[in-house]
Amino acid sequence: MYLKRLEIQGFKSFADKISLDFASGITAVVGPNGSGKSNIGDAVRWALGEQSAKTLRGSKMEDVIFAGTENRKPVGFAEVSLTIDNSDNYLPVSYSEVTITRRVYRSGESEYYINKTSCRLKDIYELLLDTGIGRDGYSIIGQGRVDEILSTKSEDRRHIFEEASGIMKYKVRKQEAERKLELTEQNLIRIKDIINELESQIEPLREQSEAAKKYLTLRDALKELEINVYLDSIDNLKEKIKEYEVNFKDIKDNIEAEERKLRNITAQNQQKNEILKELEIKVNEARDKYYIVEANLEKSSSEINVNREKINSLDQNMNRLDEEISEIDSKTELLLKEEKNRQSKIVYLKGQQEEFSAKLFKYQAELDAVISTLGESERKIEMLKAGIMDKLDIQSDKRTQINNIKNHIENIKKRQNSIGTEIYTLKLEKDKDNMKKEDLTESIRNTVMLIKHEKEKIEELSTEKHEFKTALIDLEKQQGTVKTDIQVKASRHRLLRDMEKSMEGYSRSVKEIMNACKASADFGKGIHGTVAQLFSVDKRYETAIEMTLGGALQNIVSSSEDDAKKAIDFLKRNRMGRATFLPVTAVHGKRLDDNTINKLKEYNGFCGIASDLVHCGDKYKGIVLNLLGKVVVAENLDAGINIARKFSYSFRIVTLEGDILSTSGSMSGGSSDHKGSGILGRSREIAELEEAVEGLKKQDIRLGEKAAEVRSMIAETDTELNEENTRLRDNELVKTRDENHLSMLEDNILKTAAKIGMLNDEKSQMVQQEQDTVREMEKYELELEAIEKDISLTKAVIAEHQEKFKSDQTVRDGLHEDITDFKISVNSIAESLQSVNEHMERINTDKETMHKSKVRKEHEKLKASDEIESLKQEIEGLENAIKKLQAEKTGRTMEIDRLAEEKKVLEEESSDFIERLNASNKTIHLLQEEYNRFDVKNTKAEAEMKAIQDRMWDEYELTYTNAAELKKEIRSLPEAQRTINDYRTQIKLLGPVNVSAIDDYIKTKERYEFMSAQQEDMEQAKEKLHKIIHEMVQVMKKQFVEQFKIINENFGIVYRELFGGGHAELIICDMDNVLESGIEIAVQPPGKRLQNMMLLSGGERAFTAIALLFSILRMKPTPFCLLDEIEAALDDANVYRFGEYLKKFSKNTQFIMVTHRKGTMEAANTMYGVTMQEHGISRVVSMKMGEIAV
Repeated sequence: MYLKRLEIQGFKSFADKISLDFASGITAVVGPNGSGKSNIGDAVRWALGEQSAKTLRGSKMEDVIFAGTENRKPVGFAEVSLTIDNSDNYLPVSYSEVTITRRVYRSGESEYYINKTSCRLKDIYELLLDTGIGRDGYSIIGQGRVDEILSTKSEDRRHIFEEASGIMKYKVRKQEAERKLELTEQNLIRIKDIINELESQIEPLREQSEAAKKYLTLRDALKELEINVYLDSIDNLKEKIKEYEVNFKDIKDNIEAEERKLRNITAQNQQKNEILKELEIKVNEARDKYYIVEANLEKSSSEINVNREKINSLDQNMNRLDEEISEIDSKTELLLKEEKNRQSKIVYLKGQQEEFSAKLFKYQAELDAVISTLGESERKIEMLKAGIMDKLDIQSDKRTQINNIKNHIENIKKRQNSIGTEIYTLKLEKDKDNMKKEDLTESIRNTVMLIKHEKEKIEELSTEKHEFKTALIDLEKQQGTVKTDIQVKASRHRLLRDMEKSMEGYSRSVKEIMNACKASADFGKGIHGTVAQLFSVDKRYETAIEMTLGGALQNIVSSSEDDAKKAIDFLKRNRMGRATFLPVTAVHGKRLDDNTINKLKEYNGFCGIASDLVHCGDKYKGIVLNLLGKVVVAENLDAGINIARKFSYSFRIVTLEGDILSTSGSMSGGSSDHKGSGILGRSREIAELEEAVEGLKKQDIRLGEKAAEVRSMIAETDTELNEENTRLRDNELVKTRDENHLSMLEDNILKTAAKIGMLNDEKSQMVQQEQDTVREMEKYELELEAIEKDISLTKAVIAEHQEKFKSDQTVRDGLHEDITDFKISVNSIAESLQSVNEHMERINTDKETMHKSKVRKEHEKLKASDEIESLKQEIEGLENAIKKLQAEKTGRTMEIDRLAEEKKVLEEESSDFIERLNASNKTIHLLQEEYNRFDVKNTKAEAEMKAIQDRMWDEYELTYTNAAELKKEIRSLPEAQRTINDYRTQIKLLGPVNVSAIDDYIKTKERYEFMSAQQEDMEQAKEKLHKIIHEMVQVMKKQFVEQFKIINENFGIVYRELFGGGHAELIICDMDNVLESGIEIAVQPPGKRLQNMMLLSGGERAFTAIALLFSILRMKPTPFCLLDEIEAALDDANVYRFGEYLKKFSKNTQFIMVTHRKGTMEAANTMYGVTMQEHGISRVVSMKMGEIAV
């Protein structure tokens, strides 16, 4: 088996269809960078099922489709076909050639083919299992795959070894078995839930059926006795009511006489009250006027106090302004003095600058002349020395000593001059540092203000960011809640779909009939469906209709009796149970009459007739009426009981909660563990869930968009914060730098003063040292003079020239030092001048600022003086107004006192009438209380009588007249009441009675037995799957360990052959869990210690990966292998070694190499060249290596 042909169309840069034919051996694909040669490897990988766009060097799968160029339009699809020669039947199919094709459209639709027959990706994957060719195999090693093989995550390498060891097919089967096991366990959970539900129903149904007969016997006995007790009670109450009516008439006459007397007294009192009301109005008016005068007095006094406070405040402001103006004058005077001092300093510095510049020019001219003289003297001395060098050897030592002493003296002199210059320079530097210190202090103050402003801005932005983050957290919580709701509702939707598809909730017989209808069109021709499938109801009425219909929901609707008979025969023939059929032609029903319905509409809690609340086709109206035409739907149990009593239990009633009142008087109800929709509301709930999920998805998108906006705002705030923090850090750095600089300046000033003192001390020491050295030199000169007597005249001449030369050198060196010192002084003076000028500018600015401040404060002072005068005039006017108001206040007080006296006299006259009114009212009240007592007794008797009549009607649908026909003598009413209570207690102990429980019990028991059998089958299947998985795990472990051992041995051999020595091995990290364990690679190149893979060079890592690939191929050769520039990191010598190894393995494996290395090209039998003659579009040219050689 080998790769015979590769066809590409529209894939990446291959816009046009190309075909590459491959032979056995080695094929090289070459081309310049960017020509698209690696796209050939991507095409093979993609055709074999690669799903990661990132692996294909894209961001989404659409990127593999040719996107167009400036001159070419994009194409609509990409297609790659691999043709494999299978004449040796390597692949498990009966074809000599197998062509695998993959096609993807720009719309996102993807297609797979095997030999032009449409298939699934899974089919391709299973076809290539354990061949090493699959998408996770080791036959395709691309760019970056080397690092993936040698990655630090040892678990990531497992895929290659699993493919090579041949356990992938077992792994896939194991995963399939595990999926089946999971599905079986889920089905078991569902079946157990159903069985638990049925178990909870069977025993209650049995008990209900046994209680039914006992209930009916007790009910009849209770009815007979209770009716007779009711009749006796009604007769006694009628006698009492007649006595109460006589008493009512006497009391009413007495009340009327007392009320006439009360009306006369009330009329007289009303006249007095009217006079009193008029007087009350006058008093209130007088008081209002008094309060107005008093308020005006308080207001005027308050205004006077406020104005006086303002005057005091303005006086204080004027005093403050005088102080501030005085302070400004003082500061201005100081600035003028400082300005004068600075101007004097500028004049002094400019004079110093001119003096030092003149001296610098003079010393430079002298230096040029001395340098010229030195050059001439040096040439003469060298000429004389050449003739008498031998004669000077004797005196050399002595002269050296003298010269050293002379140099020392010269150095002392130079040091003395240098100390003087240093002292002068240090004094200038000290003055300069003092000025810089002042400037830095001001700069630090300004920087501190900037830092404070930046911190305030940062705090503001941080608060804003916190608010945004809080909003984002809230949005993310909402989005999380929405996503959870989507998952919950989607899960519920899938469950309901599955239940609807499997007809969950239906009996076995109904399921078999409906499945037979689906399987045979002829059989299902006359079957319309179940009642639950054909009827639909609004959610509000679902519970009521489901409880009413009960098992009838599973009744099957047929076209005719013959169709029903045919279905029943089918059930009998196949022994599939029983089912109820409703032929459309035979089943009819009636609705409650219109008169009854109109009366029902008058009662609160009436919802409608059940048949009117069901939606279905017109042809099923007869069935609806038959099942629900005489069933009334009530809001709740209270409303249902009321309607049942009023209509003598003449029809069945069901509440919205599912409680049922039957015509026999029995009631069924209570709580239910059932949640969600029944089989009737299942379709409705599915539709609602679909709509809800769609709405939630839109809400999720909206929340995501809002969250993105908030994140954008947070990012913008972060940017601003970063900018502000950067500015803050910069200012803090400036502050720190200036503070450090200031500290350094202060240290420098102290150090400079100390240096000046030390230099003065050193200068004194140098004078003493010079005297000592001169005396020592004189001693050596006497000794030298004795030696020089033996030296010829020529040497004396040389000595003379040398003395002159040294003297000139001393002068030259002194001039150099003087020039350097003067240059330093000139530069220092220039810097000082600049600093003084800058300070002068700041002084002028401060003077101008203070002048403006003084003018502004004088203006404020003048304005305050004018305002004080205005306020004083206003106070005088207010004091005059207060005198007038106080006089008016006295007059108002006298008028109020007069009116109050008149009111008091009238109130005393009115009190007598009030006493007479109270006495009359008390008499009427006592009579009414007596009347009410008799009225309460009468009402109570009538209510008791009506209640008894209502109970007779509600419970037995009998009037007093009808019941009288059933009357029997009761010997003892208490004894009869005790018997009634005993009957009621027995009925109550029975609890709710369901007379239809017998049929329900039989059906439920049959379904329970069926589900129990299903559970047993599922348990057996689960055990079998566990056994299969265990066996496969054992096989996989054994095979993996055996094959891994062979690969490890091969790896050591191949590594030594490729590297020319060294050691390599593969290590399973966890031998107790070989199927999940990571795999480590340990290598030791020749001459090196065993080391971590990450410490190897790029070439060593690449060669190690190549060694691993060849070790796998040595154990299990793959039919073909595509390698994409895996040797790129190797040097030329190792590339040729790699090429030789390729030739060795090409006998069993076909190699396709994407490369640009010469050694690999030379190993190839066939070569394809990839070029881009047109920008963005790859072309392919092929040739045999034999043709190249020719």
